[in-house]
Amino acid sequence: MTLSRIPVVLITCVAWTLGATVTAFGGQADDPVSAKTWIGLEAEIEEFLRTAEILGLEDIAVGVTNPKSADLEPGGPVNRFAWKPVQPGIQRGHYESYKAEIAAYELDKLLGLGMVPVKVERRIRGQLGAAVMWVSPTQSFKDLGGLPTPPNRYLGYWTIQLIRAKMFDNLIYNRDPNEGNWLTDPSWNIFLIDHTRSFTPDLEMAHDDMIRVDRYLWERMQLLDEPTLTERLGEWLSEREIRGILARRDRMGERIDELVAKSGEAAVLIRYGLPPGSEALPPRAEGPGADLVNSLLAAANEAPIIAPASELTWVGTVVNLDDYEGPFEHIAESGLREGHTLGLVAGSEGLLCLTASSHQAPYRQLDAWVGDEVEIFGVLAASTDIPLVRVTISRIP
Repeated sequence: MTLSRIPVVLITCVAWTLGATVTAFGGQADDPVSAKTWIGLEAEIEEFLRTAEILGLEDIAVGVTNPKSADLEPGGPVNRFAWKPVQPGIQRGHYESYKAEIAAYELDKLLGLGMVPVKVERRIRGQLGAAVMWVSPTQSFKDLGGLPTPPNRYLGYWTIQLIRAKMFDNLIYNRDPNEGNWLTDPSWNIFLIDHTRSFTPDLEMAHDDMIRVDRYLWERMQLLDEPTLTERLGEWLSEREIRGILARRDRMGERIDELVAKSGEAAVLIRYGLPPGSEALPPRAEGPGADLVNSLLAAANEAPIIAPASELTWVGTVVNLDDYEGPFEHIAESGLREGHTLGLVAGSEGLLCLTASSHQAPYRQLDAWVGDEVEIFGVLAASTDIPLVRVTISRIP
């Protein structure tokens, strides 16, 4: 079968049910291994890294700061850490400090980022340094030959992590964000390591190509102030370094304002996941369209609005909502009240109300397809510098 594909940025929703916009949904049969094992166990792991018996130290073959790996006594929440006794000062032409490593972790916790592994101060053989939780199994972007491309079902999560990582690097002015310092695991989590050169008072941006922003992370960054940062980071950073965080945050704000003025808020401030403090939507009772509605509810709860999974599709018949007669009339009526005009009847599963983006013209072409069968699915948007996805429709002749 030959499909005639016409790009349209569509948002699919069940107007009367969701109160959120979604582009796709889906699950997976087997959960891959995740190296992000510290979430919710931070205090326990911090204490273990400070106090666990060290069974041996070995040199690590990578890293310009000559780190070592420490094997720990069995039975604890972690079995190894990287040891970085980088004393504050100019080294190899850059100011570096093990304290910046710990500050990066503490700021990650403050922002709820969850990308910087646990780090604590520890003294070994009379020398203070940073003990960095060993995350495994992971590989660096460098080991993988550059920026990896995950399977389609992970693209939304992957993309928002790339956006967050750039935002965090800009906030702390990470002067060494190379591909050896960004790691990933089989679950496509991204981990940020090696921050000894971060937090200098400079106002430069580590990533000048930051063109998209995680709305929720940016909201948390905007709440940062000097008293809060001093309380959480004052043990590791100077007053100038703390004020540098806020100054860079303000520069980021200026950059974001420029991007919004040029491209619009929707194109710059990206949402992913449930808004902070919100609750997941419960499944609906059984009835006409319940399977489809519940599938979309699951998608809304995860809210992968950036990247739908392209292998997951809806096939159905295009209808005018105001002319629709059938078992899903209540959905059509609600869609009309919300401003929708077209829908997709997906067999006996339910009715999707289709919402146009700012690209109205392609959406209106659907008027000519009323009564015809079409397929809706997600594809990569090749025009972007990172793997964003837009929804595409394909007419099936």
